[in-house]
Amino acid sequence: SKGSMYHHFEDFTDVIESAEVFRFARFVDEDIRAIVAVMRTISSREEMFERFGRITEVASAPVRSASRADRARIIGLASRSPRLARALAAEQDRLTDALADIAREFQERGFLKGGIDPRTIAVFVQAYSFGRAVDDIAAHKVSPDEWNEMISRIVTTIL
Repeated sequence: SKGSMYHHFEDFTDVIESAEVFRFARFVDEDIRAIVAVMRTISSREEMFERFGRITEVASAPVRSASRADRARIIGLASRSPRLARALAAEQDRLTDALADIAREFQERGFLKGGIDPRTIAVFVQAYSFGRAVDDIAAHKVSPDEWNEMISRIVTTIL
């Protein structure tokens, strides 16, 4: 009933925002599961970069453009709603923390260079993956192979 709905939500906007947070959380959960599954079994620096390259290919693939657009839309909505921004921040922090944990572990194992904050690495990885949303709407798209090659060069040089 309407009364019981407002027992759980402040208003109708809260209902819509909660649904958007749920969708965003699903993206986060999928990313964490996929990345952790691939990265946890690595035994060498070379294998790490090879798998990292595969993750980059999947994350930046043209077939994921709708996913990137949905995330961008949800993030855009948060700019007008502090309540939504707080809820999304918690979900975003879960993803960043999971990636930072992996980066920290790889630094401890000597697979990644030290001296760069693991959380910064985690945000950088997300930024270039999510950044493909810019090219998704371009008339003249960058070749996925060229994009992945550039990312590979940057990652292996810096990290």
